[in-house]
Amino acid sequence: MKRKSRFLLQGQKQLSLGAIFSGVGFLLYTLATVMGQKWAADAIVLIFSAVSVYVFASVAAERRWNKSSVSLNLYWGQAALALLTCLCAVLTLREKTSL
Repeated sequence: MKRKSRFLLQGQKQLSLGAIFSGVGFLLYTLATVMGQKWAADAIVLIFSAVSVYVFASVAAERRWNKSSVSLNLYWGQAALALLTCLCAVLTLREKTSL
């Protein structure tokens, strides 16, 4: 059976690199926040929240297609990273709109 989606990341190497890239993005966000660069932290978290959701969607699709190719560590780790990054992005947007 052939995979239908060419838009998502595929294969263990691409998924692992995507997870590493998402983690580096969250690390950059943390560093920008600690250094007091509010505008940079806001931009980074908004960009990398989309990236981490994309990587999680790729990991989940690959896990559903072939359970042996994606470890549970990668699956749940990317889920936690996407959740954490998206929560920071939501809080950033809430602060910017200040409703």
